[in-house]
Amino acid sequence: MIYQASYVAVAVFLAFVAVTLGLSFYLGSRARSSQGYFTAHGQIPWFINGIAFAGDYLSAASFLGICGMIAFYGYDGFLYSIGYLAGWIVALFVIAEPMKRLGRFTFADALDATFKSRGIKLAAGISTLAVSIFYLIPQMVGAGVLIQPLLGLSHWVGVVLVGATVITIVVTAGMVSTTYVQFLKGSLLVVFSAVLTFAILQ
Repeated sequence: MIYQASYVAVAVFLAFVAVTLGLSFYLGSRARSSQGYFTAHGQIPWFINGIAFAGDYLSAASFLGICGMIAFYGYDGFLYSIGYLAGWIVALFVIAEPMKRLGRFTFADALDATFKSRGIKLAAGISTLAVSIFYLIPQMVGAGVLIQPLLGLSHWVGVVLVGATVITIVVTAGMVSTTYVQFLKGSLLVVFSAVLTFAILQ
């Protein structure tokens, strides 16, 4: 029974990778402009965008980070998770909306258009990379830990494999493929969480 479950997990994982890569190359052929790459031409339906946001929240870094905060700081760590949720609303109105009005696609481009300063643009780029690295580390650790029991590969091979897959997805179609990948991940998480909850309550 355990072996059958592991085969199912491997099949689901490989199918997910194949679907996401195929979808990325298909959508990449349609994203022919900067607007298509960075904003998906503004044509992603609200339902898919909402599930994609949920998939972004239900990430390895979110789970590991919030669990670690609660383990170390108790209730204060739990309050941090609420602030993490509220931060999206602040980012939407304070950053995303002004950037949309400016017609820019990245925060660094928006700063450069406003202040015309290479130093500010460089500082924005460096800070973005620094934050992304600390967010990426738990993601890659979780990916390597997941690959080990699924495919029987070593941890570093899992990290490289998942990293190369994600880079391919982002490079081929930008925000279009990223959103749909998050939509698929969020859908799977919601469905399997519901199944697990139903099984526990039986």
